[in-house]
Amino acid sequence: MKHISYYLLLLALLPWSVSAQKHIMRLTQPTLMNEVRVDPSPLNGQHIAMNPPRLAWPDKFPHLGPVLDGVEGEEVKPHVTYRIRLSRDKSFKKEVISAERNWAFFNPFEPLANGTWYWQHAYVDASGREEWSPVYHFVVDKSARVFSPPSLKELLGKLPAHHPRILLDKNEWDAFIVNSRTKPEAQAYLNKAGKAMKHPLKHLAEEIDTTQVVKLTNIVQYKSTLIRESRKIVDREEGNIEALIRAYLLTKDTVYYREGMKRLSEVLSWKDSKYFAGDFNRSTILSMATSAYDAFYNLLTTDEKALLLGCIRENGARFYEEYVNHLENRIADNHVWQMTLRILTMAAFATVGELPEADIWADYCYNVWVSRFPGLNTDGGWHNGDSYFHVNIRTLIEVPAFYSRISGFDFFADPWYNNNALYVVYEQPPFSKSSGQGNSHESKRLPNAARVGYAEALARQCNNPWAAAYVRYILDRDPQMLGGSVEGKAGDLSWYRCFAHEEVSTGDTKKPELGDLPNCKVFNETGTATMHTALGEPDKNAMLSFRSSSYGSTSHALANQNAFNTFYGGKEIFYSSGHRTGFTDDHGMYAYRNTRAHNTILVNGMTQKMGTEGYGWIPRWYEGKQLSYVVGDASNAYGEVSAPLWLERARLSGTKYTPENGWDKNKLKCFRRHIIQLGTTGVYVIYDELEGTEPVTWSYLLHTTSQPMEVNTLAPDAVVVTGHNNIGGTSVAHLFASEKMQTAVVDTFFSAPTNWKNVTNAKGQSVKYANHWHFNATTPKAQTARFLSIIDTHGNDRQGWEVTREGNTLQVAGWTIECNLGATGPAMIRVSNKAEGASLYYNEAKNGGATLVKDKVEGKSVKQKLVDYLPDFEI
Repeated sequence: MKHISYYLLLLALLPWSVSAQKHIMRLTQPTLMNEVRVDPSPLNGQHIAMNPPRLAWPDKFPHLGPVLDGVEGEEVKPHVTYRIRLSRDKSFKKEVISAERNWAFFNPFEPLANGTWYWQHAYVDASGREEWSPVYHFVVDKSARVFSPPSLKELLGKLPAHHPRILLDKNEWDAFIVNSRTKPEAQAYLNKAGKAMKHPLKHLAEEIDTTQVVKLTNIVQYKSTLIRESRKIVDREEGNIEALIRAYLLTKDTVYYREGMKRLSEVLSWKDSKYFAGDFNRSTILSMATSAYDAFYNLLTTDEKALLLGCIRENGARFYEEYVNHLENRIADNHVWQMTLRILTMAAFATVGELPEADIWADYCYNVWVSRFPGLNTDGGWHNGDSYFHVNIRTLIEVPAFYSRISGFDFFADPWYNNNALYVVYEQPPFSKSSGQGNSHESKRLPNAARVGYAEALARQCNNPWAAAYVRYILDRDPQMLGGSVEGKAGDLSWYRCFAHEEVSTGDTKKPELGDLPNCKVFNETGTATMHTALGEPDKNAMLSFRSSSYGSTSHALANQNAFNTFYGGKEIFYSSGHRTGFTDDHGMYAYRNTRAHNTILVNGMTQKMGTEGYGWIPRWYEGKQLSYVVGDASNAYGEVSAPLWLERARLSGTKYTPENGWDKNKLKCFRRHIIQLGTTGVYVIYDELEGTEPVTWSYLLHTTSQPMEVNTLAPDAVVVTGHNNIGGTSVAHLFASEKMQTAVVDTFFSAPTNWKNVTNAKGQSVKYANHWHFNATTPKAQTARFLSIIDTHGNDRQGWEVTREGNTLQVAGWTIECNLGATGPAMIRVSNKAEGASLYYNEAKNGGATLVKDKVEGKSVKQKLVDYLPDFEI
């Protein structure tokens, strides 16, 4: 287990009281993950989960690369050569697997025998001198799952020499035309192509709106707006041109070829325009050139072929140089994983054998997919949240579908995909808002066509019953859901569905329904969890979502460790506040990404760090029947910002990481949040154990975004906060504390949102950002504090449960809750329901600090002892 040495060292050094907490891990390391890899993978001594393993190591010349879209990155990276050796012999004298690579990873491509394996990598300088790493070892045992894709050589041996071969195979072309005639997606492409032919294309400079750009002086906002405005035009034309290309493939009618090349030739001429900005625009012309080259191959004139190959060569080389010795060792490189890697992959395999450079691109793209994709961990979650999960959908389906079609190997057999199907279901149930994680979370009000289409693809490719049930539930009520999104930039799978069979199989004559799933799902590596009362009846479902993540607040993630959101009937109640006005603008950094925008805790008024250093994690959890449970630990999340990436972004954007804005020296020692779901009552019990390095104030935060809150103070240490949504859903938070609380509600933001991007709504009107409501309950300075919240979430079909209190014992919905709400003594909480035969007991000073759970499942009593668990993080 990674970092276990820290834990053992801590046990050896801390006083005797820790022996009573042997099952509690107090982490001390500054990060659990890094922006750029610092650890080899597999970790030394690790028992691997997948056989063969993917070997990776830190770059010889580590770097962050470009820090913001449109802002130039660092100096050119040096080209490198590495040598790798792998053997069961520690001295590497027999049965050695060896290789030489120009990037910092290696895929063995053959399952390894059980036992201990040794490996080592070397950097080779220009003179041929080798700098060898220490010898690492890992263990292969019977628990490792065999997932062994073919080597690149095997894949290329099956790649057709003819064209088309990317969007479809020439040998299957005629059958495809016949089979696709009844597909609504095929007709949609033809309709879009027909409309494009009636609208002549103007030059980019004639169409781009620069009226807002010239008003901006901040270089980051200036370039962001310029990219946004140019992308509107470029993306529109991508949709037109790709529709023309697909219309040709659907009909073989050369009228689409002529119009497609006419428009594409004009768009390719825009590359030297001062308005043509950003890597998405470059990837767009690479994508169009690739599709046209492959689809129109037998019709292209010599000049047209040269034009397309020139575009592919120029842009493919630029992307490859950006990726190599960068992408494979970055925790997240958003645009690359969203779409540009997919585009370079298709460009490489469309021209391999025809452009010399494409051989290298194909080698890199295929191997980096096998090494690091499809998910960036194994639990199936997506750390950037739902909005930025959606922009990866085409990549997640089209790349493995292409590799599977060429090789005959099932790339969807990677266990990540079946785990990800559960993420799709639990994080955004049918006709519900998403769980509220990551940038732009607020925009995901309902599962859209891209999400449903993705779930349908998982049902087909993985024979996944839960993805099938999800799609079936939605399409039964909205049969047109999948229509109207042809050529969506990153999420639409219309072309994929042109090939798909008519029916989605569930692999079972009895079709499972969403209500058959457990009420709770935890993605512990990603650091998210959701709890539901009626997953199969979304209009009656009470839901709580939670985040405490090892990824911290980097990339598109938010500084919301140990934060929760509540929902009823698919609509939010207590929910993260703020608006996505920009990546690093003032509102975004001070009132949206910032901890103060979420339902968590401020320490001395201070917020959590930006970057991977501001991390949380989920040390223990239980997905049960009568009760469910998750613990988040944000003890290391707070303090001054130290991440080089985020310091540079602040310099460019004008962000001030000052105490006045919420960042200061860390005064937090422990912040553990225990969340217990009481069956299907809609009641969630939250117990916070808090300790500072000195006396500090503790601020408990709640936010609503659609309706104001009602606050009723019962006593100095007890308050009731009621939130509502717009469909009759209510969350009543009964809040108790170890100290008296001073409460306040405001309806303005710490930093007001401005529409500097000139974002418009569906009617073309400039968007105006609404205020939200913000509650805080702040204690006097105390070194130790505890909060207990009992949150009753329900609809207007019932009254709220009565909560009664006698000292530190409370009753609600047939459950008894006992806890230590004092500032002294060990943290403790017990919930029990004798009638249901269920209980949970946590006391940091007893049972080694373990959590004891008793549940009843299908009439049988189940007992579990939960202790802290830290998964392996490879970056």
